[in-house]
Amino acid sequence: MVATVVRALDNVIDLNFYPVPYAQITNHRYRSIGLGVSGYHHALAIRGIKWESEAHLQFVDDVFERINRAAIEASSALAKEKGAYAYFEGSDWQTGDYFEKRGYHSPQWQQTAMRVKAQGMRNAYLLAIAPTSSTSIVAATTAGLDPVMQRFFLEEKKGAMLPRVAPALTDRTFWHYKGAYQTDQAWSMRAAGIRQRHIDQAQSVNLYITNNYTMRQLLNLYLLAWQSGVKTIYYVRSKSLEVEECESCAS
Repeated sequence: MVATVVRALDNVIDLNFYPVPYAQITNHRYRSIGLGVSGYHHALAIRGIKWESEAHLQFVDDVFERINRAAIEASSALAKEKGAYAYFEGSDWQTGDYFEKRGYHSPQWQQTAMRVKAQGMRNAYLLAIAPTSSTSIVAATTAGLDPVMQRFFLEEKKGAMLPRVAPALTDRTFWHYKGAYQTDQAWSMRAAGIRQRHIDQAQSVNLYITNNYTMRQLLNLYLLAWQSGVKTIYYVRSKSLEVEECESCAS
């Protein structure tokens, strides 16, 4: 599956329309793509893995390492077929520094590094995780890397209210779908740090805070993200105040 997506994304570089010439120059020189994922919380829930657990961190480390290796293997195979990107020579890919910096020392990774050095890489950068909120609705899964807002909630999209239900919601998965605002955000930041080792670009990770949060607590989450090696996060989503009745509005 990853190989198919990498090929498709690489094709887009040649087929795309570029309104800015500098974008075309950069894309054709480096051929960077942004392979992402959806259904992160969905994948945890159906496996019976709680968000706030060490099992979560072990799972994400294994999954994203496998996704990354599959993407690298696919890009290297494309380089053998169509040629490497223009600046491959002397890059971290060619020297092997890419694998060394990430601690990829297993026999499988050593074979991959040797293959990359011999065949080249079609794409300079490979992975970037987008929010995928709208597309996840179509795919009937959870959005990007985020936990579900609630097991059931209403979402407004272009003036329409869409009912959202946690995917594969059963008596078995129910307890593994803890709402985003009830989840300890430190676990989200720790998971993001583990993922970042395998993601060469950005990942869109939202912070979900309630009105009880202090600025110190929010700052500590940012510091934890930085200490964990996270390159980027996304929005800080605060829970809006709920007004039960507004006398001035009624009048």
